[in-house]
Formats: sequence, C-alpha cells, structure tokens
Amino acid sequence: MRSEAVETKKLLYIFGVIVFGGMLLNSIIDAGIYLEYYSVEKLWEYRLFIAGGAVVYYGAVFLFYRFKMTTDHGG
Repeated sequence: MRSEAVETKKLLYIFGVIVFGGMLLNSIIDAGIYLEYYSVEKLWEYRLFIAGGAVVYYGAVFLFYRFKMTTDHGG
C-alpha cells in the first residue's frame, strides 16, 4: 500500500512540473507579445504569480504527504 502512495506523490510532483513549468516556459517564449500589449511589470507580475502558485502547490503536496505519513505510521 505504501508503494501506491509514493507513486501518487511522484505523479503529483511531475504534474506540477508540467503545469507550472509550461506556464513559465510560455511566458518566456511569448515575452515579446506580452511586452507589446502590456508592460515589463505585467510580465514579471505574471511570472511571480506562477512562482507563488508553484510554492503553494508543492507546499500543499509536501504537507499532505508528511501529515499522511505521520498518521499512517502504524499500518
């Protein structure tokens, strides 16, 4: 049963890399379009939003599995 939890944890981490990495890569690739319609400040605001969302997501996954392991220690 523990191996399933480890695989789910890895899956959630990989999912986060794909989602937040893709958003960050999109902001780098399309930076010219952002700068043309908006400003440098809006581009950095968007990138900081991505970083903040990633911190919250990975923190939630980490804390969920840390809490789960402390309550599931008996079997």
